[in-house]
Amino acid sequence: MILVSNPKFCLKPFDEVLDRVEKEFKGWEILAEKYHGWEYRERVRDALSTSDLKIQVHSPLNDINLASINNEIRKASIKEVKKSIEMAGMIDAELVTIHPGLYSPLSIYWEGAVDNSKDSLREVKDFASDIGVDVALENLPEMWLTMCSTVEETREFLGEVDIDFCLDIGHAYTADELEGFLELSPVNIHIHDNFGEDDIHLKLGEGDIDLRSALKSLKDYRGNFVIEGRSIEDLVESKNYLEELLRDIRAG
Repeated sequence: MILVSNPKFCLKPFDEVLDRVEKEFKGWEILAEKYHGWEYRERVRDALSTSDLKIQVHSPLNDINLASINNEIRKASIKEVKKSIEMAGMIDAELVTIHPGLYSPLSIYWEGAVDNSKDSLREVKDFASDIGVDVALENLPEMWLTMCSTVEETREFLGEVDIDFCLDIGHAYTADELEGFLELSPVNIHIHDNFGEDDIHLKLGEGDIDLRSALKSLKDYRGNFVIEGRSIEDLVESKNYLEELLRDIRAG
């Protein structure tokens, strides 16, 4: 199924966004922050109780760092991610997407940052397992501060943490490693376009990612596609583009 996501949605009341999303889409990956986060969990649950949308959750990403060199910040980050997982259980979301930790200007020189991230992810994964929610680790775009932007490091994390994988096609393309990432057996896929340098979340077909080739490589994939875009209008155009592309590939 095709779902949609836009981080800016969480800056508006949940009911308002839900009404708009339901008119155009069948699924939504909710970013569990601000008005769509833990503090408003009961409003989110009540609004979704009469909705037929397929729902997934993306854990908080702003001011969150599972790899923080500051142990209090790391513990607070784990707590916030756990809240999003607990909320996912409340609203019957079947999957939560999680970012790995980030490097800081200091921790980039410290090997312990990677261990911090893996330890945090193990704790989060065990918590999710206890409440019956699946979690998937997302690869990040190529930047100095990101972990899991390469196939090698992402594979290492997936194996050592024993966690499922959320493939972000746009992120993988910025690292020039899309082909390698396609081999990591994702359970969830984020899709958007760019020109191979910056993570700019263009409409599908507006950048130069060879989406046809990527999707052909995923012929056995049975999970969801989450389109990430900058506006409702962009998301609608991308949905139409993806539906047509998938029909063409399946027909051929």
